[in-house]
Amino acid sequence: MMLRRDPLVQPASAAQVAAFAAQRNVSEDKARETLEALRCRQIDARAADPYRYGYEPPIWYVAKALIRNPAWSDYERLQIRKRLGANWTAEDFAEKMRRRLGFQYPVTRLLVMGSNRSGKTDFSAKLSMQTARLGNKFIGSGAQTLKTQKQNQMARIWRYMPSEWQAKNIANKKAKDIVENISYTPKNGFAGSKVTFENGSILNFVTYEQNIAALEGVEYDLVHLDEEYGIDYYNLMTTRITSRAGVFLGTFTPLHGYTPQIAKFLDGAIITRYHTAYLRPIDGGEKLPHAELNLTKEEYEELVTWRKEGQTRDCSIPESRPEDCFEWLFDEGDGRNSLKIPRGRAFDFTSRVAICQGGEAAAVWFFGSDNPYGLPAELIAAKMADQNAEQKIYEAVYGMARDMKGRIFKSSHIDAAIVEPGEIPEELIRFTVIDPAPERNWVIGWFGYSPATKILYMLNEWPGNYEIPGHGVPGPWVIPSDRNGGVNDGARGDAQQAFGFGYNHYKFEIARRERWQDYLDWERMNGVPDRMPGDMSFVESWSEANGTSEPQEFRLLDCRAASQSKISASSSRTLFEDMDSLLLGMALADGQRTEVGYTKMIDLFAAGKLKISKNCVNAVDCLKMLTGKDGQKGAAKDMVDLLRYAVMSDIWNYTVDALTRVKNAHARENYAQGRGNHAQRRGPQRGASGRVWW
Repeated sequence: MMLRRDPLVQPASAAQVAAFAAQRNVSEDKARETLEALRCRQIDARAADPYRYGYEPPIWYVAKALIRNPAWSDYERLQIRKRLGANWTAEDFAEKMRRRLGFQYPVTRLLVMGSNRSGKTDFSAKLSMQTARLGNKFIGSGAQTLKTQKQNQMARIWRYMPSEWQAKNIANKKAKDIVENISYTPKNGFAGSKVTFENGSILNFVTYEQNIAALEGVEYDLVHLDEEYGIDYYNLMTTRITSRAGVFLGTFTPLHGYTPQIAKFLDGAIITRYHTAYLRPIDGGEKLPHAELNLTKEEYEELVTWRKEGQTRDCSIPESRPEDCFEWLFDEGDGRNSLKIPRGRAFDFTSRVAICQGGEAAAVWFFGSDNPYGLPAELIAAKMADQNAEQKIYEAVYGMARDMKGRIFKSSHIDAAIVEPGEIPEELIRFTVIDPAPERNWVIGWFGYSPATKILYMLNEWPGNYEIPGHGVPGPWVIPSDRNGGVNDGARGDAQQAFGFGYNHYKFEIARRERWQDYLDWERMNGVPDRMPGDMSFVESWSEANGTSEPQEFRLLDCRAASQSKISASSSRTLFEDMDSLLLGMALADGQRTEVGYTKMIDLFAAGKLKISKNCVNAVDCLKMLTGKDGQKGAAKDMVDLLRYAVMSDIWNYTVDALTRVKNAHARENYAQGRGNHAQRRGPQRGASGRVWW
């Protein structure tokens, strides 16, 4: 007689049987029978009441640890104590795991990416029921259509509903309880797309086909939106959780690429935990599906053989061994220094956990190996055999999104270019790029070039994710948009809304960011500003020639805007003339076609010669979103133009001698005579050092 098989709960081994027999002083046959009965009881309990006894992968505990006010069940608290020690509480675990992964506070928004059958829907369903059990909670669950909702969300919610609540199902009863309304059938789902519990909790099901206006006014403690929800739904639901200190949960298998919904989380994200992608070797060697499942090669081969034979005999090999994420609390790495990687082999790394939206949100990736009940070995075998195997593995096995269709710059190149501020060398030739416009805030970028390594760094941006006097920390420069099926340059974010700045306001901000001596003297007299002074005329006398912490070799101005008078102080003057009177070292940016600059940027990214400080969050977001489809008015274009003008400048012709800022007249003379199309100077100019150069 074949033993009952469970993807994770395996029969006792010979050693376990012998040990149990010796402990109980019974025969091994009796011990084997007793242990098998206990195993079957556990299997039955998981099937009968998955809310209380269902298996929960360790990655679920990580995901719950990151969010605000998670509902911990008694079962989960017991598992934490079993794994970490009797003195551990769920709250201790959550706090320590957040800190270990780089989060300062619990997040209000969580994106769960993952492979097919990795347990994303089960996680959201169980979390919804755990939240409902607290009482007086309002929970929302969204899907694309009512049909898919009945098949997926509603079916899983019913599965994870506590057995005593299931017993109150009134779908086939004549009388209805006035307080409760639990009416479910597999064919029709929950009656009225709503469940009301006796403890005051309510569960609403919505579809993206509905008019979003119908959802106005509803407040939630937990909202789960599955797959391709629109940005408008995201914006609404993240607003509707605020009054109840709630949580937004989005789940995705990125089969349609880097959509605006995913971009909302992952643009500018910081990966704090990685996964070794054993199906993506970078050394030319073979894929290791057994390692991906945390099985030995012999175990994997036996499992494959057993399936090919039609499962006509017992097999003691589990479908996978989920990663023990509790170990993350005690290791010192970020997942990229695994001792499990075979010696001499090299594999790609994919994301496991990321900090998003400046720490307000998080992303977690679930893999097939986390959910043995999803039969991950079969999924891996199918994707490896696909004619588009590499793409399918990337998306369906690792839950990683391809670049958005039509994007100019590869996300992988941009991510590789991001560096910590502390990694940027001190000895740099520094310069500024300014791109003004009359209808929005100007954008300013600070750059530094290392002649030793020939690497150009973007050091900082304005506006950025820091305080601006009188305006606080601005919102993002660009936000994702669903327009044209997501193939666009995004929509204008809050940071583009004009602050009403004049020339002196911008000069004040430049002086503040570069720590001019004139600004420092003013700050000592007036204190750190919480808003811009009413009369800014005093700034006109300031000059970086009086001293600055960050001397700028030159400043580039967008050549198109420079010739305009409509954003000048006087119709008889151009913007360049006005700026030339305010700042030292002004020059015109390169006027070549946009595509030429983009091509050079792509080459520099690929060669590792263009780097971006992690501080430049808006520039990174814009680089990842730019398609060029919206032309000159594209919301993401302005920030990208800062980098385009920088790479098209004459900075590449500067030498190490320029760092000494002496005996460099020849280099400056060449610069003034027209390298990089900067010959539009009028007579002698003063550099940021105060020296006259031509």
